[in-house]
Amino acid sequence: MRIHAALAIAVTVLAVGCNTAPGSTGDTDPAGLGDAVIQRQMADLYTAAQSSDENQVVVYGPGQEFYESAYGLFMRRYPTISVVAEPLLGEKLNTRLDQEFISGKHVGSVQIHGGSGTALAAGAGRCEQYRPFTAGYLTGTESAATYTAFSYFGVGIEYNSQKLTADQAPKGWRELADPEWKGRIALQDPNVVGVSALMISNLIAENKLDDTWVRELLGNEPLVVDTAALAEQSVARGERDVVAVNNTGVFTTSKKKGLPVEFVFPTEEGARLDTMYVCLLSGGPNPHAAKLFANWLFTPEAQDEIAQTGVYASRPGTSAPPHLPSLDTIQDKIIPQIPVGQQGSDVQNTIKMIKEIRG
Repeated sequence: MRIHAALAIAVTVLAVGCNTAPGSTGDTDPAGLGDAVIQRQMADLYTAAQSSDENQVVVYGPGQEFYESAYGLFMRRYPTISVVAEPLLGEKLNTRLDQEFISGKHVGSVQIHGGSGTALAAGAGRCEQYRPFTAGYLTGTESAATYTAFSYFGVGIEYNSQKLTADQAPKGWRELADPEWKGRIALQDPNVVGVSALMISNLIAENKLDDTWVRELLGNEPLVVDTAALAEQSVARGERDVVAVNNTGVFTTSKKKGLPVEFVFPTEEGARLDTMYVCLLSGGPNPHAAKLFANWLFTPEAQDEIAQTGVYASRPGTSAPPHLPSLDTIQDKIIPQIPVGQQGSDVQNTIKMIKEIRG
């Protein structure tokens, strides 16, 4: 039986008045937004949101727990606007969006998602054409007319540091197919769109792995669970030695809790980054507040805050997450990601292959 987990986050604050410098409220520093031009643009959006009585931004997408502290920082700066995070993904997210776009009764204003979810929304015409003016540091390959890359989850292997030394831990994905690891691996279910299927799909596309490796990995009888977090819990408890695929956000959260886990960016086949993209949902309520929020995500203060949760920021010069190397030091190990528009079909082909292998 697979293990299920649910998370619901709703972050709100009381609306209060303020009379401070442009782009700054409460105890926040206006310089955290950027230069004077950016500060004025942000102040103008905030004024427009207040004038239109826009007091809420609803955000859809997976991994919302990793942005909770950042959302709180946004609300301290802009206290008349609350952020409500809805951690939806897969069919639940698609169903919600279907309902809203068919009925015309929109609740969500922003979607934050990986490449496959972003491609679905953009392909269905659900993402508004908008590029945050705070994201000028990005190259053309990291954004499109309807979505913009704002963070990256590092993807690698995790192990129980009380059961394995760094020398004993796997250094690459291929090692996990060795019979040595039979009965010692925990794995997020590769039969669904998630960190495992995305990793396998990407490495097959780069000719780093193949279906024989998948057969051998599954032949090692991994404990298959719904999420990377649940896989990690089994390793932290000592039930398994290794999480075959995990992301840096889950890892950093566990390290903060003092759990005995360590992270490995594979060296031989290559490390992965899962890019998270922001899109404004077409027809969404509170458009000024939504644009204010989307722009804020790319500011120095927002990027610094999300890095503390184990998510790599897209802004150059931002510190690496705790306990993890900077992207500069592992740049030669990072493999190219599958283009956004291609991720959905590639992952579905990988899932089909895995289902055939598992019977």
